[in-house]
Amino acid sequence: MIAPCTTSDIPALAALLRGLQAHHAVHLPQRFHDRATEADLRDVLHDALSEGAELLAYRVEGVPRGYLMWRWRERPASALEHPARLAQLDHIWTDPSWRRRGIARRLIAAFEARAARSGATGWIVALHSFNAASRGLMAGAGAQPSVEVLEKRLAPV
Repeated sequence: MIAPCTTSDIPALAALLRGLQAHHAVHLPQRFHDRATEADLRDVLHDALSEGAELLAYRVEGVPRGYLMWRWRERPASALEHPARLAQLDHIWTDPSWRRRGIARRLIAAFEARAARSGATGWIVALHSFNAASRGLMAGAGAQPSVEVLEKRLAPV
């Protein structure tokens, strides 16, 4: 049911990305919009794959009903920090009609297993402050707060 995605999955994943983008546009309209065309969304996913992002999809009868995208984030040793190979979770989305079935939890478990097999020392995710459901999902997967980012919007001059 969960398998890595390839470029042939992009059209189906673009439909899921549209849902994720619309969700963000509703809650943060000053940052996100939902005017992207299907071709634009396919390009976003194609570019991500070509730049090394990895995607997993939860499929039912061959159709993706949820997906997770991540990228590798290498942190070399420095005078202040140990080296780390982190998997940065960028997107996770489940089609609304398929929610409350454990799909997102299974995607995270598959992501963790793949990342660990590839030498990850951990994973990170950035959450928008409005998204309590995502915060709960990540906490349920064992993620804990690490760094908090604050933002102040400035009025145009």
